[in-house]
Amino acid sequence: MLLHLIKKDFVIAKKYVWFMFIVVLLIPPFILWRMPKLAGSISFVISAVFAVFMLLMYVSMKEFQYPKASVMLCATPYPRSLIVMSKYGFYVVIFAACCVIYWIETLLLPELGNFNFEMVIAAFAGISLLISIYLPIQFKVGYEKTKFFFIVVFTASPILLPQLLKINGNPYLAVIQSTPVALFCVIVALVSLAFLAVSILISIRIYSKKDLI
Repeated sequence: MLLHLIKKDFVIAKKYVWFMFIVVLLIPPFILWRMPKLAGSISFVISAVFAVFMLLMYVSMKEFQYPKASVMLCATPYPRSLIVMSKYGFYVVIFAACCVIYWIETLLLPELGNFNFEMVIAAFAGISLLISIYLPIQFKVGYEKTKFFFIVVFTASPILLPQLLKINGNPYLAVIQSTPVALFCVIVALVSLAFLAVSILISIRIYSKKDLI
């Protein structure tokens, strides 16, 4: 049932999905051409953030335009908890697709750097944190009041990410650098999943009490 709901979101955004993945395909080469210093993991994060939030917001916009569709969906055997979980599943599928696209690009453009598991986990953690904040708020106040969230995140990403990479002398950074890579990836992955789990529970609680009429 969960897969059907995730598929439903892709069907809603079907025309926009292909356009979005073409944009995701073009972002890293464009950054490599215009801002070579930001090429690599930063370009991957920017493209993934762009795809995830644009597609989530597009689906939310369509649901906002046709509110009766949400009412009818809740009248089906699909529980509201599963509808909420499908939004998070939708995010995970989009992120996985971005990983595949970027991996192919690194094979064609070695200048983008190596595609590695550490980069994927770090990007997943950062985006999961944003999603964990964004989706409960959207379920609470709706699309109209959260549509500028993406603009702020996407605009800030190219500025904040390079600055974070330049941080030196931070004791927490020293601890991270001294931690074995495999252990660090496991810890970050578990923390990311914990953020998402808590966010899902909050979103379910909000959406279960929401009056859709």
